[in-house]
Amino acid sequence: MTSSDASVPGQGLVDPQELANLVRRLDWLPQLLQRQEEESITTLVALPHEWLQEQRRALLGEQALDQFLAEKGWLEADLDLHLARPEALRRFAQQRFGPGLEESFLAAQGGHDQIIYSLLRVRDAALAQELWIRLEEGEATFAEVASSFGEGPEAARKGVIGPQPMAQVQPPQLAELLRSLKPGHLHPPLRIFEWIVLVRLEQLMPARFDAEMQQQLLDQQLQAFLRERVSRRLAGEIPPPLHYDDQSGSTP
Repeated sequence: MTSSDASVPGQGLVDPQELANLVRRLDWLPQLLQRQEEESITTLVALPHEWLQEQRRALLGEQALDQFLAEKGWLEADLDLHLARPEALRRFAQQRFGPGLEESFLAAQGGHDQIIYSLLRVRDAALAQELWIRLEEGEATFAEVASSFGEGPEAARKGVIGPQPMAQVQPPQLAELLRSLKPGHLHPPLRIFEWIVLVRLEQLMPARFDAEMQQQLLDQQLQAFLRERVSRRLAGEIPPPLHYDDQSGSTP
């Protein structure tokens, strides 16, 4: 390595072809393409110079800019891209997916509600009936019977599942059953596919369309949007051009 190579971080360590091979072997291409899409969006969203300077000060603290850049091997443009990306993505998602967001939330019909429930599944119907009686009569706790007799992966968690969004509860038959229960209610043994299940609703927390939920939905839609673009690029297709109207952006 020459002295000029040593002054540039990373230069001369790996040739481009070997670097490409590493990316392929580590299956990093999808992540790299998504980051590329995110940075393309970031370059579309013009953020105020004063805001970026404030972000710089918050990140650097007492450290000198030159020292920070040297340690990272970055240019100033790299630093600004790093600082701007989260806010730029937030603004882009708000502009692209914000309209109609509440309608999407309502259309989910409670799918964003958070639920905690206890589940025990066995294949023996007689055993399920016996365990249900023991639970109803207080001879054992759900955690005890789930740990001792449960045949599904939830047995390792003493039967407790959640909190999780109601939309993630599978199969739909189980979700419908949970919707019909009151907290603390243990349902009699019920066959679902090859299993005989005992289920008890622990807690149902209705979702609210507040600021936190709105940001969560925007993040979900943005990630789905990015995954779709990456999938098209991996398939050799060219995604539609990105667009952002700076006039409708909000102040950080």
